[in-house]
Amino acid sequence: MRRNLFLVALSVLTGAQGCSSPESPVLEIHYLGHASFLMAFPGGPTVLTDYGESDAWGLDSPVYPLGEVRPDIVTRSHDHLDHAGGTLPEGIPNLLLGDRAFDTDGLTVSPIPTFEGPLSEPDNHSFLFEFDGLRILHLGDCQGLMVALGEAASSPRVRGEMEDRIQTLYPDRYDLVLLPIGFTRDILMEAAEFVALLDAGQVIPMHYWSPGDRDTFLGLLEGGSDARGRPYRTVPLPGPRWILDGNGPEGEVVVVGLVPGPPGSRP
Repeated sequence: MRRNLFLVALSVLTGAQGCSSPESPVLEIHYLGHASFLMAFPGGPTVLTDYGESDAWGLDSPVYPLGEVRPDIVTRSHDHLDHAGGTLPEGIPNLLLGDRAFDTDGLTVSPIPTFEGPLSEPDNHSFLFEFDGLRILHLGDCQGLMVALGEAASSPRVRGEMEDRIQTLYPDRYDLVLLPIGFTRDILMEAAEFVALLDAGQVIPMHYWSPGDRDTFLGLLEGGSDARGRPYRTVPLPGPRWILDGNGPEGEVVVVGLVPGPPGSRP
């Protein structure tokens, strides 16, 4: 399988836990913006998630061009402009729309029905990526679950039912969760409550309308802990790249704030 065309620098990660050495990365991640990431699996495929239109709906959420990168797999959670409005290169080998699971070169991609709007029927998909023991969850547009979780706060019974529903949809231990934190209204607190219900080793916030939203979300988690008592360690970075391996820190949740950028850009 062809290696990706973008390079990931580790210099900004000096001293950070949960990262591999430059000689042996397991997963190279580049944040293009909004809900779009490039993920390069060593010896495996390059994946592009939710390649949407830059500043869709007139809001401040840029998605940078791919340049010369031609991914092997594109996943699309749904057909809204901010997730599917970007122009893809000709001849993408595999476009996954959530209607089937997919296996290639050691990578398994599994869709998980989820909810942006009312919870009566799923309206988009999360995607689970499994490679060499690593599990990455891209949550698509799951803000309907976050809104419902917040609305249930006044009723312990309903709140408990919502928590059970979320944990039934996402029951596994995830090395990395790519988490939407923006919606048609402020849901930053609901997003923080939602992620605490997941068994996540590391988290990258995405799908926000301004850099201030990202920073506010990191601030909400700073000094706190998740539902299992694991402290959050927030890592705001000046660039778009992160390297992940399967040896993440035990006993804490690392939350990484990336700044979108084009492939090949440096902090």
